[in-house]
Amino acid sequence: MKNGNRRRSEDYKELDRLLLGADEALEKEDLHGANEALKKANVKAASMWGEVGRPALPGHTRRLVGLIWEVQEDLSRAERHNPDGLRQSLRELRSRFEIEARRDAEMANLQRKR
Repeated sequence: MKNGNRRRSEDYKELDRLLLGADEALEKEDLHGANEALKKANVKAASMWGEVGRPALPGHTRRLVGLIWEVQEDLSRAERHNPDGLRQSLRELRSRFEIEARRDAEMANLQRKR
């Protein structure tokens, strides 16, 4: 794994749980709850791919940071936008992390067989 980090299936499950929590908050139009869940997901993702203070984030993890900014921008507006676009972005992120989880599992299986 990059930077010596070993991402386990439990890490991906926790990350997905946090992203699902953000999605559920957006479904309820709870931008504050979504913001907090996304921040926690970002910390989890950074710990999975980087070192403390020096994350080596893949593109979809950087997209997670962008999504946090989008939610925070909506929070700062008097007139909030429909969260459907944010939820779609979140679903795409969850899908990309799921693909990454499968890749990591395949790599771990290959390394064990060697």
